[in-house]
Amino acid sequence: MSKRIEDPILKLQIGSVSERIESLVGDESLRQFALKTDVSEGALRKILKGSIPNIETAAKIAITCNVSLDWLIIGMDNAIAEFNNLQGQVNYTCEEPLPPYSIQSLPNFNEEFCLVPGYHIQVSAGSGCNAFDEEPKRWLAFRRKYLKYKGLTPDRCAVVFVKGDSMADTITDNDSLLIDTQSRNPIDGHIYVVRLGDELYAKRIQKSFDGSLVLISDNKEYGPIAVPKEQLGELCIVGKVVQRATDL
Repeated sequence: MSKRIEDPILKLQIGSVSERIESLVGDESLRQFALKTDVSEGALRKILKGSIPNIETAAKIAITCNVSLDWLIIGMDNAIAEFNNLQGQVNYTCEEPLPPYSIQSLPNFNEEFCLVPGYHIQVSAGSGCNAFDEEPKRWLAFRRKYLKYKGLTPDRCAVVFVKGDSMADTITDNDSLLIDTQSRNPIDGHIYVVRLGDELYAKRIQKSFDGSLVLISDNKEYGPIAVPKEQLGELCIVGKVVQRATDL
């Protein structure tokens, strides 16, 4: 059973999280909004029905829609001062209203988190897609401690999205993959995003004794792709897959 939200400012008549997200969706379809914010339709439907969004989901929506996290969660910019003022706890006055701030300017945000570029382009785990050469479409927040623990350099990371089922059940359709673009020397059995010609794939890589490489699908309905030694110049290893995020 999904957890229902108790909106902390409902009694102040400034709306609920679901109402604010509904206003951000506007005339877009929920599917379009889901693709734009990198939040699943299922998760959005639950939030619109009253479930509590987690911090990562709220951050994605706030960044994409260019609103402050304060406004999205509790309906007010400059939240602490305004909320206390409405509660009669402080007498907050200012000659000029403070401007809304983005999530990046929240206290300690840049110390605890870094933003990794996310690409609309979908990594093919099936029949292939265009090459990994587009501009970032959104930015996703990751904890610096996590990246450091994984030995990752933030500015050498990227997130791409899977289309297809050739890596099922390890990686499924619409999963997002965190890639270490600094790790390009293939290790047997590990999963990499690779570009072969104009096609982009997420595959396991296996080295052969003759110097060739084999791109292997976890879904056994898909055969391996052999890359002969003399054609390795056509293969570009974009980066190693270090994390998968999936919708439930």
